[in-house]
Amino acid sequence: MINSTSYRNATTPKPAHTPGGYPTDNTVILPSNPKSRGLWLVGHVVVGLLMVLAVLTPMGYNLPVYPVEFSTPISVWWNVDPKVKGSGNPEMVVPTYFFLGSVVPVTIGAVLLAYIRAKSAVFVPPFSALLHRKPKVFKHLVSYGELLFLLLLVVGNVIVFLYQYKKRSKPTDNATTQIRVIGTSLGFSGLYNMVFLALPASRHSFWMEWLNIPYANGVKYHRWLGVATIVSFVVHTGFYVVFYARTDNLLKMLPCFDCDVAVGGKTNWEGFFGWLSMICMVVMGTTSLPYIRRHYYSVFYATHFLFIPATLFAILHYGNMFFFLFTSMVLYMVNRVLSTASITTPVALKRAAVLSSEVVEITFECVTGYSPGDAVWIKVPALSKTQWHPFSVASTPLETPGLLTIYVKSLGKWSAGLHHYIRECHEKNVQPIIYMDGGYTATAPISAAHSDVVFVGGGIGITPLMGQLVHVLRSHPSQNVWLVWNVRRKDMFVHFQSWLRHIQNVGGDRLRIRLQVTQEEVTEFGVANTDDIQTGQTFTGQQSLPRCFEGHGPNSAVEFRPYAHVSTIKRMVMLTLGFGFSCALVAIATYANRLTTATSAQWILLRVVQFCAVVVGCYLALLVTKFPKTLAPVSDDVIDHHDKAAMSGDDAAKHFDVQSGRADLSEIFQAVESGVQGSVAVYVCGPKSLIRSVDENAHGKFQVHHEDFEM
Repeated sequence: MINSTSYRNATTPKPAHTPGGYPTDNTVILPSNPKSRGLWLVGHVVVGLLMVLAVLTPMGYNLPVYPVEFSTPISVWWNVDPKVKGSGNPEMVVPTYFFLGSVVPVTIGAVLLAYIRAKSAVFVPPFSALLHRKPKVFKHLVSYGELLFLLLLVVGNVIVFLYQYKKRSKPTDNATTQIRVIGTSLGFSGLYNMVFLALPASRHSFWMEWLNIPYANGVKYHRWLGVATIVSFVVHTGFYVVFYARTDNLLKMLPCFDCDVAVGGKTNWEGFFGWLSMICMVVMGTTSLPYIRRHYYSVFYATHFLFIPATLFAILHYGNMFFFLFTSMVLYMVNRVLSTASITTPVALKRAAVLSSEVVEITFECVTGYSPGDAVWIKVPALSKTQWHPFSVASTPLETPGLLTIYVKSLGKWSAGLHHYIRECHEKNVQPIIYMDGGYTATAPISAAHSDVVFVGGGIGITPLMGQLVHVLRSHPSQNVWLVWNVRRKDMFVHFQSWLRHIQNVGGDRLRIRLQVTQEEVTEFGVANTDDIQTGQTFTGQQSLPRCFEGHGPNSAVEFRPYAHVSTIKRMVMLTLGFGFSCALVAIATYANRLTTATSAQWILLRVVQFCAVVVGCYLALLVTKFPKTLAPVSDDVIDHHDKAAMSGDDAAKHFDVQSGRADLSEIFQAVESGVQGSVAVYVCGPKSLIRSVDENAHGKFQVHHEDFEM
């Protein structure tokens, strides 16, 4: 048992190395200097305005303001005389508009935010708590922030559609022409959605950091945008099918091989590429349905790579689409390259333990900072060469500097395979080969201004809350903490008893624990005896295994290194170079080139070259930056709260006063509210029914935050 008086406050990485990370004490949350606080606030406002400009730019192209305020003056810059056909460089007008309206503000905003994050405290908007609330009128299904996102999405689509329709529609048009006009307008609405489609699901996202949107929430927005994009394009295609059918010209939607691709056949091929793009998107959308994603993850993962041909075919369908998507493509590619730079070698493990027939604990060595509750992705080549799976961090660097812990419950084929793989490695006395990718958008820090903090977990959903709870106990000595944990069987408490006893010791009178078992005990979950829990299928770095182990192939040695994500400075350098190289390559391919002429038969080649320029430019940025491999010592001065004397299920139930049935959240929240003067933060993670129950009962002083563990 660990005595709290013997605890030595560990040093966590500075904010410069962990953008968005938790502060080590309360004073970091709000700078003491009002002048500095005001200066950083102005900086955040500037970043916000730059992002607004980047969002409005693709919409502005679809508004009457574009030809008057933007297209005309930019044409003058490129010596384009509208009265003289072929004058100047008209092919550079649209690229220049998107460069100034999207590329420049995004690059400046990213660099500015990185500097602010390195020099100041974590910024949480004052309206953040309101955006997290879920109104009763919608049965607590969506928050105000999600409603705002949906409102902006709908309004943006309506504005784009109406302008494109008014731009092309004439009072004298017949029904057939109106169908074509509506189809074209829907195509631009789909393009507007597609511009932002990949951004919420991108890793290492500065815009997510600024908005304090957890990665799991970003994935939700990505799904909504995906639905809007696919529906828009499917209906767009449907209207064109009707249009060509009414004009007896359905063959225009099929490719021709004996026609002039530069003139007459261009429409055929552009339409065909549109079909291919839409088919790819429909396949991705179908395999993204919740049932398929959970039960056939490999299918979902594999088909999502269709986004590459889907994007390329979309650009081949409409040439200017490339410039709409350029900024998003570079941001996505830079994020992918950043991940590539940090996953070159397997991660060294401190511990890999099979806690039960369903739960595995893995502790990684980590030389860069993180925040409790962050998301990391892991890949196990022995199970799949390509699949990456997300998990929540269950540890805190305050107690385990240099170590990062996750828990994996067997919910499908891959996670069950991980369970057996850890057992196999233990039997062979070798370290499991696991790759990890992290350093994503951090969760918003728990403010010390709250009187109390309530953590509500359901089953394995407790894992995103574990590190945050311990962090609050260590760093916020004035706050009281409540833990409410519902599980189906008490065996879960047996396997997490070390952690429960540890937080009891650390929290003392400040911590109140309510553990509930919702089903009768069965034996299929638990481990047969306590000896298996103590020494069972466990690998630990303390076994003095060598740093290199024989790999799965013949004569292959694997080198393990502590995990280190790319530093903030290198991230910004790479982002800037990625945009710089990509812009330069696109400009070379586009400017004054015969491939850009309207009658050129090589228009397909030009669009393919433009698409490839983004990929090449981002990888050039990676080569120039040259990320070094990291091998740094990991601190041994950490707290090990794995008990050597484990309790049986009955003893654990008695020790922790485990109750039967579901926790009465209404009663608990009333008890919490009656004893506090200020606000109360509530963090919940678990089944949807549990989250809905929390939303229905937490009102008034309570500020609810949802931690998603299903992505």
